[in-house]
Amino acid sequence: MFLNVNQQNNSVTELANAKVGESVIVSGMIHNVRVTKWGGFIVLRKSRGLLQAVVSNETSLFYDEKGEAITMADLCREMAVSITGVVGEAKIKDPAAFYNTIEIAVSSVSILSRPTTAEVVDMNALKFGDEETLLRYKFDNRQVTLRNPRDMAILKVQSTIARSFADFLSTNGFTQIFTPKIVSEGAEGGANVFKMDYFGKQVYLAQSPQFYKQIGVGVYERVFEVAPAYRAEKHNTSRHLNEYISLDVEMGFIKGQEEVMTLEAALLRHIIATVETECAHELNLLGATIPVLPEQVPVWRLSEVHDILFEHNLCETDHRGEDDLAPEEERAICKYAQETYGSDFVFVTHFPSEHRAFYAMNDPENPELTLSFDLLMRGLEVTSGGQRIHKEQDYRDKMIKRGMNPDAFRFYLDTFRNGMPPHGGFAIGLERITACFLGINNVKECSMFPRDINRVAP
Repeated sequence: MFLNVNQQNNSVTELANAKVGESVIVSGMIHNVRVTKWGGFIVLRKSRGLLQAVVSNETSLFYDEKGEAITMADLCREMAVSITGVVGEAKIKDPAAFYNTIEIAVSSVSILSRPTTAEVVDMNALKFGDEETLLRYKFDNRQVTLRNPRDMAILKVQSTIARSFADFLSTNGFTQIFTPKIVSEGAEGGANVFKMDYFGKQVYLAQSPQFYKQIGVGVYERVFEVAPAYRAEKHNTSRHLNEYISLDVEMGFIKGQEEVMTLEAALLRHIIATVETECAHELNLLGATIPVLPEQVPVWRLSEVHDILFEHNLCETDHRGEDDLAPEEERAICKYAQETYGSDFVFVTHFPSEHRAFYAMNDPENPELTLSFDLLMRGLEVTSGGQRIHKEQDYRDKMIKRGMNPDAFRFYLDTFRNGMPPHGGFAIGLERITACFLGINNVKECSMFPRDINRVAP
């Protein structure tokens, strides 16, 4: 027996191009079924949403897995079925239905497989209850509740964001790299690393691919990665995950961090346009408004943000002189930028050196500050980035000043001992930017299987 690699699978007709009166075969999962005296309805769930099939007792036939005749009453939610029928014009417009202009007049339904439990997870239950109870129920049954059209829509948008991120960078001369997630030293130090036993050695789960993507700059000049990152932070908030997907970028031969910020703005403009074009159905279903990225994005130093918020009395607390932005400040400055400049994005620059990673380059005009930035979007930080140190001795001096042992980073410093161009980059949290795009309050809903301090399953 040989596989014909040129043979196409014709079991599923491309519904987007289906015409009224055309005969089709459609496979999918039963999202809902309703029996009436004259027949009923089967709501079929496809990868992009729902499709309604209309059943007539006079013309519709039903078969089980063995090909034996059954009745419509034998159908239930979460059965995998193959439906043969004729395309008709939809009479009911459902926002969750991706194929909301057509419906299928059923000729026959064949069961492909069926659930083995009588207590199939009820997708309608996801609409009721307080948020905490709802999320617990959703994540406890995540392998099934992912099938809910709303959750499907969230992750479809997320997939589009990640793909358009890679497409834009690949088109603009970046090389995708793949770096290890078991590392000998944390890229950002501190206590927020997951420790592991690795054949008798203590190692860590990577907080970031920072070291490796900088090494990659010395090879390809421009690199990016889409991969998981791990933070052992004891947060249980709507903003944090202990495992998340990081969209990382690093570019060489830059003149300053402004080039990095300009690249990110262009990248985000491409992502926004792609999501708006390709995910119109999902945006409509979620009631999401695409973010606004003007030609001129506000850029303020950290100290300037503190001053703006104080002068305009936009925060309850005076945060002037602090080393970072408090969550209420992030929300307030984003609201101010949107109302004043029509921008859903804000760049905040020049964070204090002692509160940034050791590889952040100090500002030559004020070594107490760094050439670093955060990008805020709709009240939430979605990016950290900046210009990196690219000379070995500068690294050693900074490490010693911080009480770090340069010998512990030998493999990393060897990169710079052998010469490196000026470079910089940034990292975007995929779940966070998805949440900001869609107006979702809890970042865990933007993770297929979220990991926090309380959850490691399913």
